Amino acid sequence: MTSEFEIIEHYFKKKMKQTALGVGDDAAIINVQKDHQLVISSDMLIENIHFLKNTNPSRLGWKSLAVNLSDIAAMGGKPKWATLSISLPKINHVWLKKFSGGFFKCANQFGIDLIGGDTTRGPLSISITIMGEIKKNQGLLRSGAKINDDIWVTGQLGLASMGLASLQRKLKLASRLKTKCINALEVPTPKVSLGSHLSRYTNSCIDISDGLIQDLNHILKASKVGAALMLNDIPCEKFIHTSKQYQFVLNGGDDYELLFTAPKKNRSYIKTIAKKTNTAVNIIGTITHKKDLKILNEQGKSVTFNLRGFDHFA
Repeated sequence: MTSEFEIIEHYFKKKMKQTALGVGDDAAIINVQKDHQLVISSDMLIENIHFLKNTNPSRLGWKSLAVNLSDIAAMGGKPKWATLSISLPKINHVWLKKFSGGFFKCANQFGIDLIGGDTTRGPLSISITIMGEIKKNQGLLRSGAKINDDIWVTGQLGLASMGLASLQRKLKLASRLKTKCINALEVPTPKVSLGSHLSRYTNSCIDISDGLIQDLNHILKASKVGAALMLNDIPCEKFIHTSKQYQFVLNGGDDYELLFTAPKKNRSYIKTIAKKTNTAVNIIGTITHKKDLKILNEQGKSVTFNLRGFDHFA
């Protein structure tokens, strides 16, 4: 019979590059650079809530770490360490091999050491705590948006939620677009490189996990400002514009793109670092003094949409 300690030893104990003491003792020991601060975030992924029952375990391993890396990127930090706690209904060595393979593929690409965690028996759930470093007092906050700031986003929005709707047979997509959307859902790319450079040029930032509108509202509330979004400037698939199914862009969630605000004078700097980090960026609106959120069409007229994003308890 395989024990939890054998599972850890076989699948999750790897050589570490930037950790004083990792998996194997009661706690890990990490060294933090002088004049830096720790930035820490935790996320849970629960079967049938955050991922479908038959999700490829390799992709699930990647995504479970990637969504946490996105949080550190949104703070302007550099992720370095992670802990993984996983609840398993039973021991399945094929599943564990694929899951750990996907997890460490992501970890190796972004330079993350797995330094601890826990395994237990129960319904399939995954909990990760991610830790990184940021120069002292240079963290990007939600509360820093200023009136007349540009509102920027990375990547394309709406792909992941379209992918989920397709898998749930609620949306029919052409084959190539369906594949693109499912890849966005199951293998998101956290914008770590861009995020680590943003603190010099931006005033606020958040990652889009629960939908553009809901996450933008977090910035607006924390910063005590409003916003005007140009619907046609939001980067998305042509399918969304032609079908007018803007709910995928506005409320869909699971994008794990960065949403940030910055002074207009910094446009050229942001475009330069976006090019250097190979990250697509677009300006989609402006921060306003009125404490509300308007969505405007091509003619500048306000458009009404359901503004509720994902909420576990709604």
